[in-house]
Amino acid sequence: MKIPVIILSGFLGSGKTTLLLTLLKESKARGLNPGVVMNELGKKDVDGYILQEHGGTIVEKLLDGCVCCSRKEELPKTLGLLLSRRPDVIFIELTGVADPEEIAKSLLEPSLSERLKLHYSITVLDAENVLEYGSRFSADKQLVRTLRRQLSSADLIIVNKSDLVEPETLWRIEKMASRHNAESEIVFTHYSEINLTPLLAGIIPREQRTSVPQRGRSDMNGTTLKRMNSLHGGQGATAVQEPESAQQASYSQVAAVTLTFPPEAANGIRMEQLEGFFREWGDSLVRAKGHVRLAGQDGVQLVQYAGNRCNWEFSRYPGQPYLVFIGLHLDEKQLTDRWSALFQQP
Repeated sequence: MKIPVIILSGFLGSGKTTLLLTLLKESKARGLNPGVVMNELGKKDVDGYILQEHGGTIVEKLLDGCVCCSRKEELPKTLGLLLSRRPDVIFIELTGVADPEEIAKSLLEPSLSERLKLHYSITVLDAENVLEYGSRFSADKQLVRTLRRQLSSADLIIVNKSDLVEPETLWRIEKMASRHNAESEIVFTHYSEINLTPLLAGIIPREQRTSVPQRGRSDMNGTTLKRMNSLHGGQGATAVQEPESAQQASYSQVAAVTLTFPPEAANGIRMEQLEGFFREWGDSLVRAKGHVRLAGQDGVQLVQYAGNRCNWEFSRYPGQPYLVFIGLHLDEKQLTDRWSALFQQP
């Protein structure tokens, strides 16, 4: 039987990894053996380590690029490595600027379609910031198109961080999402907490499988059959014609820069100092994350910056501290020079 694949997409910092952690926990509670493909723009792996630390899951990682374009050719090999571990379900967490339609089409290639089947495509939105993306990234037409495809291709749209905005904003988000995808289920939540039963419906451990076909997507005469499994028990299907335009990059002005800590930072950095450094870059900095050592504290902290909010939590990361910056028109030399100067201040 074909192994079901669940794609997780959504812009940077929307809450995809938090959702994936919950899905992994529930999968294991059901006796399932999950596999994960993690794609990150930066050269350093942050989210993959989080999964291994919290979920105890072996993760195949595609770093330093986007799996829907620059790293697309590596996907079949990566999925093959996962299949050798005989998973019951595979989760693919895309980088925040990836086009999930390209991944869905990759699963229809002969080398993969005989062994894998798209079970669900999920897009996570950041309720605080999603309405501003169209104007904020208007200069990057490829990115705007990608963000729209993240909506239009989804079987499920999760509006995360909904507790941080007013009801009127949620209504506007629902209206916007429905304009791009009138058929997808839309769920409002915080910390990506949703009812997981519909997402994992029909997925059973290998030893319990029979010849009964699994629910999911299928290829029909060159079109992709889009399932409509409602979180409230309804289901249906409608054919969606694949776009005829040639494949393009999913973004043009987004870049990732990895910053390492210099020798003089052996004693760490102050929390307020680092948060101030994030704010220096204004709207050009979209996302920052990494494992850092704070002055006066033992151990390492995982820091995540998105939407002008900074979150900290203890980490067991054993390597050298680092940060990954992701943003628009980032000047790597300017960023690294300013980073070095930060540690030379009295």
